[in-house]
Amino acid sequence: MVKLIIGIVIGALGAYLALNGSAEPPAPVNLSEDSAYVANKAVAEAMFQAIIDEDMEAWSATVSDTVKYNPTAYSPGRVQGSGTKEDWMKDTQNLFDNFDDFAIEQATYLPGLDGETAVPNGSVRAYVRWNATHSSGVKADPWFYYNFDNFEGGKITTFGAFGDAGGVMNNIA
Repeated sequence: MVKLIIGIVIGALGAYLALNGSAEPPAPVNLSEDSAYVANKAVAEAMFQAIIDEDMEAWSATVSDTVKYNPTAYSPGRVQGSGTKEDWMKDTQNLFDNFDDFAIEQATYLPGLDGETAVPNGSVRAYVRWNATHSSGVKADPWFYYNFDNFEGGKITTFGAFGDAGGVMNNIA
């Protein structure tokens, strides 16, 4: 009886190894090469370039007319997720009116993942260190900015921003 049980276990193990043992582990995936991410990252970069160039027309071309705009928490009178393209346009124009010489000192872009499946979803996360000069002539300390963007049809459909305005406010207050 013991020999029979040992034979069954060895046979089952042999069958398992024959069916599964030779399979190679899946090759690692470089999420930064996902085609949707690459295309959408280019849109995000174009949006940032439009800010650097202070070009509202180019900026507007990157943003969906139905965008869900989530401004930074220090944007007065805004409820998260309720902002429109017009709200975002006013905030961007306000930057243009109050700052010059926009430049990105450093930018890191990362592909976004679906929150439930962890599969790349084409969204873009950006960590950006901005430089600018206030209209008073004071060079603002670089400020850090994080945003997440969702896309459809080559345009930003959701934009959320988190920023560290402390460096800016310390210089112009």
